[in-house]
Amino acid sequence: MNTIRLSSALADDRRRHQIFSGDFFLYQGRKSVVALCDHAAGMIRETFRELPAETAQHHLSVEDFVKAIGPLKTRFTNDQGTKELMRALLAEFGHDLDQTYFDVPRLRVVTSDQYLTAGLGYAYKAHRDTWYSSPQCQVNWWLPVFDLESERTLALYPKYWHQPLQNSSAEFDYDKWTQIGRAAAAQQIKTDTRKHPLPTEAVDVADELRFVLNSADAVVFSASHLHATVPNSSGKTRFSIDFRTVHRADAEAGLGSPNIDNRSSGTTLADFIKAADFLPIDRELVKKVQSEPRIVTP
Repeated sequence: MNTIRLSSALADDRRRHQIFSGDFFLYQGRKSVVALCDHAAGMIRETFRELPAETAQHHLSVEDFVKAIGPLKTRFTNDQGTKELMRALLAEFGHDLDQTYFDVPRLRVVTSDQYLTAGLGYAYKAHRDTWYSSPQCQVNWWLPVFDLESERTLALYPKYWHQPLQNSSAEFDYDKWTQIGRAAAAQQIKTDTRKHPLPTEAVDVADELRFVLNSADAVVFSASHLHATVPNSSGKTRFSIDFRTVHRADAEAGLGSPNIDNRSSGTTLADFIKAADFLPIDRELVKKVQSEPRIVTP
């Protein structure tokens, strides 16, 4: 059974333990989350100027829209202020900043009614982040910049926490992805030709779980949970932030969620930076994690 914990006061060590057991955590009204979302919202409004950001897609060609969001996404991710706000967020949530590493947050832009479904606006199909070579000890954080509806949010599939799903993760190599896939994103406008790891059997959506959130709410869950972008039919573009955290001791000890169907190659761990000083995670730990065999539990 997967439990949803609302505004939990659990310390980080205990929270991670529950996340690795499949629980979801939902937070509302945290000052640091509000600050990060306000930071993103300011950049978004500057980008679209007089156009309301959530409906700008109705006034721009797809090509012009891509030209606008490309620099926006890059600016948000690489901004020093974004990193500082990330550190404040992790401190507010009780993380040990010397032990916690995060990958720089991404601003996701999901347009409505299939206006842009490739590249910078790719709507992720059902997947586990571990299929993309994320470590089993990774914790996912997801927060909307603006209020959401059910038609433009994140979908999760809790039944697959214990149930393997046939997938193409064995064909995914993270080194190749960073060399080819990421660089190609801005050129993918009509069709996304990048090789994403995907289910190779039908996904049972009977227990699909959608979080209908307000701006600056946060959902926290394991990288092993199956999740997807809800096909946006709301008439408005969805802007959201996601990032990932890893606790060093978990990576060193091989702790994390069970691996039931991930066979990808490589690791994303080299992308993570320490919350205390923004220095990259050391190569020896990356090599250790990368060299560990993918043990799939039955």
